[in-house]
Amino acid sequence: MRWLSGTGRFFVDAAVVMPDHLHIAGQLGESTLAKVMHTLKGYTAKCLAKAGVETPVWQKGYYDHALRDDEDYRIRIQYLIDNPIRTGLVKHAREYPFVILPSWWE
Repeated sequence: MRWLSGTGRFFVDAAVVMPDHLHIAGQLGESTLAKVMHTLKGYTAKCLAKAGVETPVWQKGYYDHALRDDEDYRIRIQYLIDNPIRTGLVKHAREYPFVILPSWWE
């Protein structure tokens, strides 16, 4: 996620890597969502292959959701953050090692 933000193509506000899927929230930079997802999937697949993870890692598509206002944004971010809690992986989001929390989250 740090790499993705560092490319200037997408600025990650929050993310959760779950055992079988990924949630990312942020803002597009100098790219399209399709290009961002293609780059992210390619980069991470190569890194995981080097670590011995079998490929393919990613499904072909992705699901996106446009956020229209600050209230909708906060609701969606809270849903994203609560994902490891809802699935029983942890009791508190800060306990989960694969989460990037937004600066405003308490």
